[in-house]
Amino acid sequence: MGSVACGLGFVIFVHELGHFLVAKWCGVKCEKFYVGFDVPIKIFGFEFPSKLFHYQWGETEYGIGIIPLGGYVKMLGQDDDPRVSKQEEELARIRVQKREEEAGETGSDTAASDSDAARAQALSDSTAAEGMVEGQTVEQANSDGNFELDPRSFPAKTVPQRMWIISAGVLMNLFFAVIFATCAFRAGVPYTPCEVGSVVAGGPAWKAGIQPGSRIIQVGERGRRSEALRFTWDLRNAGVGMTNQDEKLLLVVRTPAGDEKSFRLKPTITVTTKGPAPTIGVGSASTTKLASTTEEATGLPAIPGTSAAEATATFQGGDVVVEVDGRSVLIEVDGQSAGDPYAMKAAFAARPNDPLTVKVKRTHQNEDGTSRVTEEEAVVQPNPLRRVGLVMKAGPVVSIVPGSIAKEAGFEIGDSIVSIGNQPLGDPMMLPTLLVPHYGSQVEVKVRRGKDEVSLSVDLAAPPVFDWNPGYNSPMVAEALGLAIEVQPKVERVIEGSSAAKELKPGDMITAFKIVLDNPTTRSEKAANREQPQPVGGPSFSWPFVFREIQVLPDDRSLVLSIERSGEAFNVTLKPQKGDGFNPDRGFVFAAKKEIYTAKSWGEALVLGAQRTKEDASRVLLFLRKLVTGQIAMTNVGGPIMIATIAGSEASAGLPRLLIFLTFLSANLAVVNFLPIPALDGGHFIFLCWEGISGKPVNERVQIALTLAGVACLLCLMLFVVVMDIDRLFF
Repeated sequence: MGSVACGLGFVIFVHELGHFLVAKWCGVKCEKFYVGFDVPIKIFGFEFPSKLFHYQWGETEYGIGIIPLGGYVKMLGQDDDPRVSKQEEELARIRVQKREEEAGETGSDTAASDSDAARAQALSDSTAAEGMVEGQTVEQANSDGNFELDPRSFPAKTVPQRMWIISAGVLMNLFFAVIFATCAFRAGVPYTPCEVGSVVAGGPAWKAGIQPGSRIIQVGERGRRSEALRFTWDLRNAGVGMTNQDEKLLLVVRTPAGDEKSFRLKPTITVTTKGPAPTIGVGSASTTKLASTTEEATGLPAIPGTSAAEATATFQGGDVVVEVDGRSVLIEVDGQSAGDPYAMKAAFAARPNDPLTVKVKRTHQNEDGTSRVTEEEAVVQPNPLRRVGLVMKAGPVVSIVPGSIAKEAGFEIGDSIVSIGNQPLGDPMMLPTLLVPHYGSQVEVKVRRGKDEVSLSVDLAAPPVFDWNPGYNSPMVAEALGLAIEVQPKVERVIEGSSAAKELKPGDMITAFKIVLDNPTTRSEKAANREQPQPVGGPSFSWPFVFREIQVLPDDRSLVLSIERSGEAFNVTLKPQKGDGFNPDRGFVFAAKKEIYTAKSWGEALVLGAQRTKEDASRVLLFLRKLVTGQIAMTNVGGPIMIATIAGSEASAGLPRLLIFLTFLSANLAVVNFLPIPALDGGHFIFLCWEGISGKPVNERVQIALTLAGVACLLCLMLFVVVMDIDRLFF
């Protein structure tokens, strides 16, 4: 946390340093330079210290305030609080001495002393100043030629000088953003590559035929072509996240075969547990290395309760899968052997019903600091599908992948699958299970097309990816066929002897679901059980998604379904049980794929740093525009707690990652600070623009009203984002 605090503090420090240096260069007296705010805090009669540290050096007091939400430079005659700005201007006025009395007076120190003495006198009694008559205002005295602004005060400077002082903090943030990014790229920046690790069944990418293992090398019409695009920043945030609802996003993809293809995908708005979010339905790439606590949030190499967790030998985090049932999953990359996650998944997907022997390489650390590698084997049994005893109503075919087996066999949108071989479809969630016995052979599939029944001959092959991998509102997909069918949230049949048999019956409609702990003990667990259920059907969560959640449901949790029957609404709690069919995903958890990009020279690093700063600043502006126009929900805004949390996460991944985050934060601070909002640097700059054009300052009352309104809005926004941060972290 020390590096995080120093990093965040430094971003604030350089912003204020910009104001300070330019103010000094313009001859303005700076009374205070603080990181953090030294505001007195008094609670229940106890007064907290307003500052953690302070030191007087020359005419400036330097310090660290108790409230770590920013910083400030206090200049003579200037105050961000408009209610006392007039008083500050009066304190900055000094008496005009007769020129003949000034003769012989030399030295800047003497002038500064006279200025300070005059200011102290004004503080004690401005109306009693020598030469002023009782009831005379400072303005009247000025008009009489008795007083003038202290030449070292902020208001005494020209409009261009004050503009430079106000904008210097933003410029300094942009400058150091480039420096941060330059150092990071020269050292080597780890990132998640823009490689398609998985395709969400039924999503835009799945419908377009984008294959796992493809590399995205351009995002958007104006996006740069690069082999080092980042999955989160370039694709998810800048690409998908910033595409309007009525627009299509251009993706240039290099397929696993090495061909380049262009796709134009229209992101879909998916209702997630955190609110609506745009998506194209792709996941980042993983490796063949089992997850460990230092790489994945779960820290577990296998999901509890799955066949991988119950294998004949215990798998450990950091193990690297090298062989599945005698089939090597290693490939050669740059002259070195590396695991191929796609070959590994294909090996699991080809034989979901059979026990498989999995061989891993395990690295052991010796006491003398050396390491040794051993090979371990374990038999992993088939992973049974878990069910709650409900057979849902099957709908028609809603999507077919271009060039798929289903397309070649003659399937059409709107077909309803009747049978596969001689076996009726029955439960639509079991469609992949009905196809497994026919891998590598030809099978007859009967479909209902309008009023007719049509037979289609299909040459089946094992799919290279797992079934039962839907998105939030995806239909049911058969990867071996390359098609998706609708599954309605209506109970078609209840399996006898199941947990649902006693309470549900055909015709019941499922309207919502949630996962609950069987025996909650803590306050947070009990609160989680009381949360509102998530809707099922329509644009919300689909039954295939609920079915997927059932597959990874821990033993200490149950499924609660909200049911509607003949106008009556009620809830039922169901406990999943192992049923027919097997999941090709045996429950392993693999580490995410990471790559490192290192600039070849400082020149290249500087170019990349400037480009990264420009991208981050542009991204902030685009985000703010979409936020104002309602295209992005306010719940996506993060506050100081979230910033510190993300910074801590980035710092744990190494100094280059922290520097890249500080680049984004510096660009963010620069853009936000220069927004035309009173109380921010941008608001002050607008006031100065008006003064420069009109020749006189903004009306005092107008300035006070606008500034107070701006402060109120900023305080409300700060309160909102802090509440949202707490909600994200703890609820």
